Amino acid sequence: MDITNLPMFGMLKGRLNWVGQRQQVISQNIANADTPQYRARDIEEFDFKKALRAHAPKNANGGGMSMRVTHPMHITGGGGSSASAAATVDRRPYETAPDGNSVILEEQMVKMNEAAVQHSTMVGLYRKHLSMIKAVVRGR
Repeated sequence: MDITNLPMFGMLKGRLNWVGQRQQVISQNIANADTPQYRARDIEEFDFKKALRAHAPKNANGGGMSMRVTHPMHITGGGGSSASAAATVDRRPYETAPDGNSVILEEQMVKMNEAAVQHSTMVGLYRKHLSMIKAVVRGR
């Protein structure tokens, strides 16, 4: 059995891929901080709902899991579509240099730090889930 087929590991892998792509875009922004007319870019936010739907088991009708209301106080689930998770988007700058460059190094460094924290969190979750599987296999 391949552990990457498990939904939790698949979602962690997807999030790690997203963080890696974001780090690459941010590093390109930093590398082009002095390039005239360069526009800072970012990627769309990671859509947890979309990732959850992609890894959800299919029901008898061939669709994804559906929620069921068993009590009048329950909230009904609503379906919605979302945009592509990894598309690169140009952002609207609020500050632009006289040469037309919209990269703000401080902002890019904050984004890079956020991406590093997210990466560290995902790796920690991956290790934790892997250790739980190892404990089950060993019988502890």
